[in-house]
Amino acid sequence: MSLVFNPQNIDQEKMEFIEILGYNIRYLRFQKKGSSKTIVLLHGLGASAERWSELCPLMQKYEVIVPDLIGFGYSDKPLLEYTIDFFVKFLDEFFKKLNINNPIIIGSSFGGQLVLEYSLKNRDFFEKIILVSPAGTLERPTYVLSQYIFSGLYPTMENVASAFQMMANNPDYKVDDWTIKDYVNRMRLPNAKYALISTLLAMRRDQTLQKRLVEIAIPTLVIWGSEDTTIPIENIEYFKQMPIVQTHIMEGCGHTPYVEKPSEFYEIIEKFIES
Repeated sequence: MSLVFNPQNIDQEKMEFIEILGYNIRYLRFQKKGSSKTIVLLHGLGASAERWSELCPLMQKYEVIVPDLIGFGYSDKPLLEYTIDFFVKFLDEFFKKLNINNPIIIGSSFGGQLVLEYSLKNRDFFEKIILVSPAGTLERPTYVLSQYIFSGLYPTMENVASAFQMMANNPDYKVDDWTIKDYVNRMRLPNAKYALISTLLAMRRDQTLQKRLVEIAIPTLVIWGSEDTTIPIENIEYFKQMPIVQTHIMEGCGHTPYVEKPSEFYEIIEKFIES
């Protein structure tokens, strides 16, 4: 099994493992001496720390921590029920073991949903929240999301390339072969498909999140790609009810603007982080 971050961007020596809830969890830590801000990045459903490989090199003035959520990436994938409460418990122990206090958190898609659920249970833990096309408000899966799930269950190069290209929804953006191969390899690991489906079911059972957004009184930035068809852009309206919120639409981007236009994405979040 190859445990490598994208070699084009990241020093492999930054990769570490830690035991959380009795399971082996992979994470990356980029430490900046003297930095007063810690930023945690949470990937989406079926993804891994690799999804942030275009963004991390731009964040050199911060301490940055990027886990593979339990069940995903190259972290352990136990055969148990992947509930929202289980993921919240996982994050709680992860933060405590790494002595992470009052971080700025960035959550993409399912990672965004987890950020919100954790914040609802730990009201003052995060300094600021950044959500990228967060999950938790869809009433039913979109066609593109269904194709992404299909590519995870049947991980061929063709299926994965097609699904990732649909998520970008931009003919000028081409998903690189390394990303496709890594996803195929990860989804062929033992229990990877089980974790994917169990988590998807947990996401669909989490039906009250949009009504509870008004309870999160932490400075929040919500970023959406204008061309997102995985979780369509109209879902941004739910998040405008949050008490302290800014919203930003990145033109010409699909579901992962931090992958598709990392420099522009970084400029947006840096302004929010430093404000």
